[in-house]
Amino acid sequence: MIGVGILGLPFVVAQVGVVVGMIELILAALVSYLVLRLYGDLMMVRGGKARFIQVIGRELGHFGTGVAAIAYIAATFGALLAFIIFGGQFLRVVTFSFLPLTIHMASIVFFVIASFFTIGGTLFVARAQKFLIPLFIGLVVLLMVVAVPHMTVAHFFASTSGDFSVPLGVMLFAFHGMSALPEMRDILGKRSNLLPKSTARAMIVVVLVYAVFIVGILGVTGAATTENAILGLSTIGKGLVLLASGIALLTTFNAYTNVATQLTNTFLYDLRMRFFAAWFLTATIPFVLFLVGAQRISSVLSITGGVLGSLVAIMMLVAYERARVSADLPKNSLQISQWVIGLTFVIFIGVMATTVVG
Repeated sequence: MIGVGILGLPFVVAQVGVVVGMIELILAALVSYLVLRLYGDLMMVRGGKARFIQVIGRELGHFGTGVAAIAYIAATFGALLAFIIFGGQFLRVVTFSFLPLTIHMASIVFFVIASFFTIGGTLFVARAQKFLIPLFIGLVVLLMVVAVPHMTVAHFFASTSGDFSVPLGVMLFAFHGMSALPEMRDILGKRSNLLPKSTARAMIVVVLVYAVFIVGILGVTGAATTENAILGLSTIGKGLVLLASGIALLTTFNAYTNVATQLTNTFLYDLRMRFFAAWFLTATIPFVLFLVGAQRISSVLSITGGVLGSLVAIMMLVAYERARVSADLPKNSLQISQWVIGLTFVIFIGVMATTVVG
């Protein structure tokens, strides 16, 4: 879950102030966790190697499955596009002293290298995460320690917009982890009963990391926070920005290979495509979107999380409710209360509508 989404959070929280922003962060975490829990439950009772499209397709019929598949694949393409944009920014910072690339060229170089590594598959990505994610969290802690002397209390209460809907899409993007659950199931194997507990622990860790990062960045830059939070820390010192950009580059690289591998597996297992075709389609579409000009990161994150991510979640909620009365599932196998499902459904409808209007 921890990836480039964290880098856009301080910017959108700066739009509404830290108090409102933190309330929205917790709300986004709660509804995102519920969707992850529902998906995990439905995935486990259905069994097999199926990914999102097959898991919910049994409940939604051909039309509903088509809508869900389009929304899910489009949201994943949006995530990959965000990784390409951020990856180019960090690669340019890291290499500028000896290879002065433009941001556009740096993004192309990042894409070529990262897309090649997606051939490594799920286990390669999992092994890489064991080292890269703790390293990233350590860097966040280091950044916050260094940032403390530069913080100003007034920055926490400064806001540039009164529109509370601004952060929601980016936050939902930052908490998106649905595509990881089938990979977790496969890696856990016979210990797949640990999936709900692992998901809950992951959400707690992610919320804490995001909150600390937001507070640290806003305390330094306030209403002047940039879309890419790390690059906006140049007021502290260019050396630290260079170090932070290097670790963020590795994290973005890891996020790209992770999500691209998951989408490739979706094409393989759910749509029965051959490996090369699945890999090529996964790599090509977001790169083409980048080339034709989809490069404003806040818009990419908002549309991907607030619109497409919300639509995926809504389809998941509908599938869960239909599965509850399915004749081929054990009674009480899906136990999340219907009123909780209904409330979450209303929240995602609201998020999608306010994101579009905003």
